[in-house]
Amino acid sequence: MAKTSAKDLREKTDQELLDQLAVEKKRLFDATVRGASGEAIKPHEKREGKRLMARIQTVLRERTKRRELKEQESLLEPKAKDCAPAVARLAVKASDPRRPRLSRSRRPRNMKPADRAALKLAETRRISRGLERSDPGETK
Repeated sequence: MAKTSAKDLREKTDQELLDQLAVEKKRLFDATVRGASGEAIKPHEKREGKRLMARIQTVLRERTKRRELKEQESLLEPKAKDCAPAVARLAVKASDPRRPRLSRSRRPRNMKPADRAALKLAETRRISRGLERSDPGETK
């Protein structure tokens, strides 16, 4: 069994990944049954199968998370238009993926709903920038 990298998995569509995940689960189950019946099993194949399943699930979860973040961003943008200028500057800093999350002590007190939406939008953008990578298999 050749090792499949996450890069190769990202080129596949969601349905292809789900099909491959089902095949790997069946293969792992069959190996477990064979081991229980006394037949010799190869532990490295079992280990590689589990790791491949984890890689597939990770790629699927990344895609799901990206879709959720895009949807959340589109909902927050209209709400965040009317935020205070100081909060807008703070939101620009908070959206940088290299910076840590904005602590509660650095957030302004008594914020309007638009200000809260602006900070939430900045946090959403920060997370989505951290997930950025080319994923040709992602369906639109």
